[in-house]
Amino acid sequence: MNAYDYIIPAPMTGKVVALKDVDDIAFASGSIGSGIAIEPTEGKVYSPFDGIIESIFYTNHIVGLSSDNGIELIIHIGIDTIKLDGNYFHANFFEGAKVHRGDLLLDFDVEAIKADGFSLVSPVVVVNGINYSEIYTTDKDFVEYNDDLIFIKEYKLTI
Repeated sequence: MNAYDYIIPAPMTGKVVALKDVDDIAFASGSIGSGIAIEPTEGKVYSPFDGIIESIFYTNHIVGLSSDNGIELIIHIGIDTIKLDGNYFHANFFEGAKVHRGDLLLDFDVEAIKADGFSLVSPVVVVNGINYSEIYTTDKDFVEYNDDLIFIKEYKLTI
């Protein structure tokens, strides 16, 4: 058995960015949760686990998921991309949908978003981290979709 209770794979391919370096104070401060960011090289976001889509923001740039084992995750594509009003983003599922690891959740146009002057740095954040004893992130500089990204340990009761 490995040292972690859960491993969340990368939902996209791209350059890894520490959450503290994200140009959004809510993510950088950790107030939304623990995690990491990816600057994607292709416009695809895949489900990192089996679970339910809890929310998809009306502009299709944010998806909130809960795994079958209780992990709550937000994937937020880009910084300030809400200003694009949904242009360049397409959701392949609706709120409440059951998804499986590897399902294509979102498509987006990387080049068009960059051309409009927006950062594609995309936080991947565990929002219910208080339920876990420790959350670690990869030390890689670049991840391929499905590489190990976030490592979670549960609280262990000792008597």
